[in-house]
Amino acid sequence: MLHLFRQFLTSFSLVIFLFTVAGCDTGEKAVRAEYENYTFDQLVIDKLPLYDSLATAIIENFPSFAKYIKNEDSYRSFRYIPDSEDPDVFIKLPSAAAPKITPYYDRIGKEFIYGFDVFKDSSIKILVRARLTPKSEVDIVENLSYYSGGNIRDRIFPEKDTTLNKNWQYWAWFGKRDLF
Repeated sequence: MLHLFRQFLTSFSLVIFLFTVAGCDTGEKAVRAEYENYTFDQLVIDKLPLYDSLATAIIENFPSFAKYIKNEDSYRSFRYIPDSEDPDVFIKLPSAAAPKITPYYDRIGKEFIYGFDVFKDSSIKILVRARLTPKSEVDIVENLSYYSGGNIRDRIFPEKDTTLNKNWQYWAWFGKRDLF
């Protein structure tokens, strides 16, 4: 009887493994397809002057953010996402910086920005949007990164990028949610 149970358990485990591998392959194909067919949103690119003004306001107020950036924090940045419920994320701007930053943030609009990160080196990542594609259920997270020193790095799969100018890179990350 024990031998039959072990045989069943081995067969069952093999079936589960095969379904998992098949699901991963399908997920990888879906991610690749979204990656290859993705085009950067021209409306985001058209708003680059507003994003540039926002970046300038952030950099001019960098000391207001820098004092909150701790090496032991998970993001190692000042991460501002006003609609977040994550305790590691700031939902309010520093009081000295808020009046200079909020007008640009509001002009860009919620459909084109949901937050930003300010890093120790004064680079900035604008969180443009995150969405789940309805058909393939692939997550696509769009970002704009500002590099004042122009040290833009090329991104590789599962990230796709385009350089907009010497300071700005528009990039997207593609991923499939876990099966379990």
